[in-house]
Amino acid sequence: MFATIKTTTCLVACSVLLGWAAAAEPVCIGTESKILVDDELIASRSGVVRRTHPCRKFDEPILLPETPWELAAQSSEGKDIDQRLYLYGTVLRDAATGDLRMWYNRLAYVLYATSKDGIHWQRPDLGLHAFQGSMHNNILNVFMHSPSIVRDEKAANPAERYRMLGSKKGYSTAHSPDGLRWTMYPNNPVIPGGDTCTLAQDPKTGEFLAFHKRTHQHRGHGRRLVYLATSRDMQHWSEPELVMAPDEIDDARTQSEGGLWSQFYNMSAFPYGGQWLGLATHFRYTGRPAKMQGPSQSADDGPIDVQLVHSRDGRVWHRCDDRSPVIPNGPHAYDAGCILGVANGPVVVDGELWIYYTAITTPHGGALPEKKISIAAGRWRIDGFVSLDAGSEGGTVETVPFDSTGSTLSINAEAARGGVRVEVLDVEGRTLPGYSSEECAELHGDEVCQIVRWTNRDALPHDRPIRLRFHLRDASLYSFQVR
Repeated sequence: MFATIKTTTCLVACSVLLGWAAAAEPVCIGTESKILVDDELIASRSGVVRRTHPCRKFDEPILLPETPWELAAQSSEGKDIDQRLYLYGTVLRDAATGDLRMWYNRLAYVLYATSKDGIHWQRPDLGLHAFQGSMHNNILNVFMHSPSIVRDEKAANPAERYRMLGSKKGYSTAHSPDGLRWTMYPNNPVIPGGDTCTLAQDPKTGEFLAFHKRTHQHRGHGRRLVYLATSRDMQHWSEPELVMAPDEIDDARTQSEGGLWSQFYNMSAFPYGGQWLGLATHFRYTGRPAKMQGPSQSADDGPIDVQLVHSRDGRVWHRCDDRSPVIPNGPHAYDAGCILGVANGPVVVDGELWIYYTAITTPHGGALPEKKISIAAGRWRIDGFVSLDAGSEGGTVETVPFDSTGSTLSINAEAARGGVRVEVLDVEGRTLPGYSSEECAELHGDEVCQIVRWTNRDALPHDRPIRLRFHLRDASLYSFQVR
């Protein structure tokens, strides 16, 4: 069974002391970059504020409905009135070609597209399913709502290299050798319910994690909530457990905007930097639409944006200090109303983190043809979701003791108007000779990889456990890495 849901919030003061024992057991941090979304590796911090960062957006959506199977309805004047493409799905980079692969959907059709630059997408003729008598389309031979895919590098059977979770008479699963030709597993549906879902895989255990939506009474109101079930074979799943639900702080934000209460429409979760990050779609429910105008219109209205959440194991989830949206509505019209679903993980494009998502022009209860749904992309610097920020008066961040597995220390920081220095300490917090902050060459750049050096030292000591103390001045620290 999973632990009880936690929604830990810390309203940041100018100084936070987390406390640590002088003889604390050193941890192994590995060689991955260490993001600063939580205090797991931080012993103390002073004069810094943890801040989440919204994505940067393109002026236009990435993918709009164009083909007959994507444009299912027209007006009597021949105008396309049903413009809806959804990305609850997945974008992966092909290791062999370097191209991006996208699985998206329109109604029950699972569709496929490819791109070399992440912006311009092609719909290949797959010849897998007939539409209006023609096999010339990009429709796959599997039919699900909310198709979410992982490439399983641990699969013993090559026919199961790709795994899919989607909504079909409940939550159902399928497998494929290439991501194109799919076979349904025999034991479907595997999880009761049905609607939006995302699939993830634990890189340490190979276990599959199904984050999916359920709706029931919670804290006095009917709410959409995020549940998690796990499996080792995609066919036999654990009993679903609640992992993400809105709390009083969420409700207060919704009510401050004139809404009624909060819901979480869905959540994408992915391993990142030795831990897990999640993108939860925050539905600020306002009630029924002022006017019901058509059969495809929802009776539940309100805007939806995306908050960052985090976990150390993918099972127990926590809220960020700063709950401001990382994918906000607007400023462009294409996502001014809702971000309805988010791909189940980011991809690196041109040295940035890109996440694709479903963008809607209207709130959830909007009506066609004003309601247009497309696929858009948000961009961050590498490790750029969260930073620890210090002003002109300066601040410090000190790590817990760790065993250094490398010699080169690099930081991801924005310090164009200030600077960052690092000193190296022993486990008791004493500065090691040659590693004081005064001997550290101050870093002033705005770069994702800046090498830290001292007057007579280019490498970290690796014959003993150490701590790091970061001194920030008008700077934002996103992550650090020992390589």
